[in-house]
Amino acid sequence: MTAQLQLLQKGGPFKVVQVPKPTPGPEEVLIRQRVIAFNLVDAKQRDLGIGIARWPHVLGIEGAGVIEAVGSGVHHLRPGDEAAGWEGSGALGDSWGGAFQERVAVPGYLVAKKPKNISLEEAASLPIGFVTAVAAIVNGLKIPLPFLQGLSTEGQAPLSVLVLGGSSATGAAVIQLLRKAYPSLPILTTSSEKSHKLLSDLGATYVTKYKSHSVVADIKAASPGGAGVDVIIDCVSAGARQTDITDVLDPSGSKRYASVVTGVPVPIPEGVSKVDVLASDMVGVQGGKQLIPSLINLVEEGRYRVPLPVRVVGHGLEALADVLDEVKTVSGEKVVLTL
Repeated sequence: MTAQLQLLQKGGPFKVVQVPKPTPGPEEVLIRQRVIAFNLVDAKQRDLGIGIARWPHVLGIEGAGVIEAVGSGVHHLRPGDEAAGWEGSGALGDSWGGAFQERVAVPGYLVAKKPKNISLEEAASLPIGFVTAVAAIVNGLKIPLPFLQGLSTEGQAPLSVLVLGGSSATGAAVIQLLRKAYPSLPILTTSSEKSHKLLSDLGATYVTKYKSHSVVADIKAASPGGAGVDVIIDCVSAGARQTDITDVLDPSGSKRYASVVTGVPVPIPEGVSKVDVLASDMVGVQGGKQLIPSLINLVEEGRYRVPLPVRVVGHGLEALADVLDEVKTVSGEKVVLTL
């Protein structure tokens, strides 16, 4: 038997339940969880029931631990390996997933060995922000990332980019990926003031406070020639609050807006081309199954750094329900729970 934290109904409560230990099927791995990383979608799913087909449900989309068993056809991992991965929570199918448990069986292509140069807690914090960032850049906006082998090379580099929510896990990944691909690209971003240096170190050209009353004017003034930016990547549904943010778009530019789906609708004016973005968009597209191994290789080779510092906020499944709301207010760091 093994323990899982079940969400009994929309809004709660949670309950720790003993269930039979999963057996990995073909092409699957069984992970004995050591770290669960929190994402805002976890709290959104708890509160709103988004994407949950039936109850009870095991939440959680990201974690790390030790490989306990592998199914047939898995060759890149073996029992005893420390590994991190994207663990689903039913987003890609109801037969697996849900990081909020002691053991989880996951398709092998969503899991890779922990890089030798980072901690297991840091490894757990990586997958979803990275995959969502790639989904926004490559799949949503058709901006190639040539250093990620296997992905589509359709499209071209933008003239400039505004990243809304740069201190989110996805925003920090977007900045780092774009800077790596395009060394001279103007990358503007918003965040709380405490994260300005971090985002500049990751590659942002200009960082401004997202709560500033003059944020639209400041961004426009900082854009190339003061004309505005070419594209916007909204990682935190900032456009729902700052409804005039599209005024920073260059009228003669492509006027494209990629919005990471958070459960909050972002209204976009006529004339702006908007695409909604989910990490799951990458599962069925060219090169999508190579993303987690590619991420791990980049980190181990020193070509991609852990975007945000990691903070442990609790230990054990029993503590999880009490600390989950930390993810609603966190900025400039990633919060995790250990098992």
